[in-house]
Amino acid sequence: MSDSGPQILLTGGTGFVGSHLTSALIDQGYRVTILTRKKRKKYKDSEALRYIEALPPPDQPWPFEAIINLAGENLFARRWTDKQKQRLRESRLQLTNQLVDGIRANSNIKRLLSASAIGYYGASDSPALNESAPPGEDFAAHLCRDWEACARQAEDATTVQCLRIGVVLGRGGALNNLLPPFQLGLGGPIGFGKQGFSWIHIDDLVALFLACLRGEIKAEVINATAPQPVSNRDFAKALGRTLHRPAIIPMPPLALRLILGEVSALLTTGQFVIPEAALQEDFQFRFPTIDDALSEILAQPE
Repeated sequence: MSDSGPQILLTGGTGFVGSHLTSALIDQGYRVTILTRKKRKKYKDSEALRYIEALPPPDQPWPFEAIINLAGENLFARRWTDKQKQRLRESRLQLTNQLVDGIRANSNIKRLLSASAIGYYGASDSPALNESAPPGEDFAAHLCRDWEACARQAEDATTVQCLRIGVVLGRGGALNNLLPPFQLGLGGPIGFGKQGFSWIHIDDLVALFLACLRGEIKAEVINATAPQPVSNRDFAKALGRTLHRPAIIPMPPLALRLILGEVSALLTTGQFVIPEAALQEDFQFRFPTIDDALSEILAQPE
């Protein structure tokens, strides 16, 4: 590739979503700089890709055309003690504040794409939540709301878009944790399975980020979910169907609560989220249905 391609700063670039996005950005001719907390030996700089362990000071030139902010500690990493909740907040808000400072000091940065999550809406029985739906009242909802507000502090200096991401499906990520019991015929819905399961294929999520980066989607908030959310029960049935296995053994919510603590609420409750902004701007999902997505993913070699 040319050494004159636009430069992108990507935080959280070594994770499941970030690694797929990095490959796509490089394929599109971008040069990518990944901020990583610890530059491991396996990460090698190249013409198209380099790694940094700290942001440049705001008063120094930042050579980036855009910033994509995915960083944040995994919500399922530990039980939600007060200390862990603070860690989850700090891992998102502190870095985002640093990015805002850098953007305000560097007028060449034209866009900030900042990750959020559909947890913004809290638990909801509404059949169709679009981007105008109000935030929920639980911890995850407050965390997403505050994270987005933090990113929007840069609106006086650049274009800011927040992508509220659903459950990302692909080879790796959340699906890897779900597969073993289903492959053994021991899978099934969580509880009664009526709660919403709003998902997106990893390829469609990457395509959404690229469309925003190119300015093809102009909405300030984008629900990064497939256009056909399903119930948890219907997801379990679809996964079992794709694997040719039964999917009828429910996971009791109380058992999850005992194992995971408060974070189990992210699994036992849910929401049906619609990507209205993307659809209105004619974004074409390659995998609009759960059966299409699972069939493509599980046909891939492990």
